[in-house]
Amino acid sequence: MLDKIKSLLRTLGFSKAPPLESKAQIIDFIDSRAAYVSQVTLYTYVKARSGTQHPKLFENEAFLTSLRIARWHIFGAAVADLALFSAAQMVQSGPLSDQDARQFAKQLMHAILHNYDQQDIEKSEFDKMLARGQQRADSADWAFIATGPAAFQASSDAVFRWAPIADELKQDDEEIVRNSIHLRWIGVRRDVKELLRPAAIAASL
Repeated sequence: MLDKIKSLLRTLGFSKAPPLESKAQIIDFIDSRAAYVSQVTLYTYVKARSGTQHPKLFENEAFLTSLRIARWHIFGAAVADLALFSAAQMVQSGPLSDQDARQFAKQLMHAILHNYDQQDIEKSEFDKMLARGQQRADSADWAFIATGPAAFQASSDAVFRWAPIADELKQDDEEIVRNSIHLRWIGVRRDVKELLRPAAIAASL
């Protein structure tokens, strides 16, 4: 419990995160940051769109089921986005070749998404998320991904697709929704660049 509180405080910027010096540390970082960005973006959007009706919506079991399903799909895309971005930093800094980075990104995704402990969607859905992320790793342009925004399109698409909001309303909200999640990724991208210790990580692989 204490570890989760510390992780939340670091995510919110109230506590300095330790350097990322091993694959295990990067996995924990990606897991916590992807969960935070995906949930806050989704819930903020739903509450803003539903306005004063949102307390009633959050008492509706069918709506809550849709919300939980959406949360996991956005989370899966966010994990893949952040894993690819982290691998791109390893290539840019020099320790990993393009091919090694592809394997590294796949390992990060697999460690988080394989057999994730949840009961809201079928395991096969997580397998599909993992497969899509690994396909992206196979064709990754690391220089392009390393610059930032390009790596995070999948999570933006997932919010827009899976949020339990009527499609006609989503069309009006698209720019705002996409900007919302991209803004939340800015701090995470900064943390990756500041905390990642590529040489130490490469030496531990």
